[in-house]
Amino acid sequence: MKKLVIDLRVVRNNLREIKDRAEGVTVYVDLSANAGGMGLLPVARFLKDEGIKHFIVSDTGDAKLLRQNDFIKERLMMLRSTADPNEIAELLRYGVVCTAGSYDAAVAINGIAEANNLVADIQVKIDTGVGVYGFQYTEPDKVAAIYNYMSSLNVVGTFTTFSASWRNKKQTFAQLDRFNTALDRIIEMGHEPGSAHAVDSAALFKYDIELMDAVQIDTALSGRIPGKPVKGLSKVGYIEAGIEEVVWFPKGHSIGAERGFVTKAPTKIAILSVGYYHGFGVDRYIVERSLFDIMRWRRRKTFVRVNGQNARILGSVGLMHTMIDVTNINCTVGDIAILDVDPANVKGLPIEYR
Repeated sequence: MKKLVIDLRVVRNNLREIKDRAEGVTVYVDLSANAGGMGLLPVARFLKDEGIKHFIVSDTGDAKLLRQNDFIKERLMMLRSTADPNEIAELLRYGVVCTAGSYDAAVAINGIAEANNLVADIQVKIDTGVGVYGFQYTEPDKVAAIYNYMSSLNVVGTFTTFSASWRNKKQTFAQLDRFNTALDRIIEMGHEPGSAHAVDSAALFKYDIELMDAVQIDTALSGRIPGKPVKGLSKVGYIEAGIEEVVWFPKGHSIGAERGFVTKAPTKIAILSVGYYHGFGVDRYIVERSLFDIMRWRRRKTFVRVNGQNARILGSVGLMHTMIDVTNINCTVGDIAILDVDPANVKGLPIEYR
């Protein structure tokens, strides 16, 4: 008996904070990766009811699903650049704004649009440091070819993606400067870049930064911008799991594998059938942290909530189970444990919305 719980009241509060922080500019919500693990269609419908009209997808199947479920007037933008003719044809069929991040991608989109007597709306991706998709910011002449030679393309926007906005202010502002340089050059050549946007969730909440025409929201919606907690945002997502067994172990008993635990006194232990397979105890940003941060993360004491009290995790979180210390907690089999979890990491669990 376990499930991922998404409290839509918290999502609504986070969205309110996002809109306030965005100061009236267009808000694009990134629905990639199943809306950050919160559920694509339910979250998209909720956001639509809350007035959001601009969405980002990273998969053609997501765009198709949205269009087939009454997302007709909303603007959908494909985040990644693609030169795959099958993907492009599908995106154009469903009226998605394609991203052109290279000359080859632009040529491919133009060719398929021309063959279908269409003018395709596109956004131009400028690479300012991520290295994945995008025209180099030092090569605006290649972007100019879209305007000069590809008559079946209509540039409605130009954007970039920050590589480490959640942890590196200097790098983020350097990338913003590069993006502005590219925009200035495009305009100097007599072309209209359309709606310009670069600011993501972390940059929006962590820095006093130029918002341009729009912002691109991802982790702020779930309140899980990495790093220190952000004022005004609350975390969305937790697992509810019933206690499977309650067992007393004597002093000196070894518990768990790998980084196990030896009891220092008689200890009452509850077993939960949730582990890192399900996304609990997983940090998706761990590879970007310093060695010091990684060591501190590994040594931290992690707790779950049982009947309103903190229960410490014993040893390591297992693949499919977690053991917790409930010596001083009145609980029994079937009682519910609450496990904080980033929905983007969760798999194998049904979602319940509240």
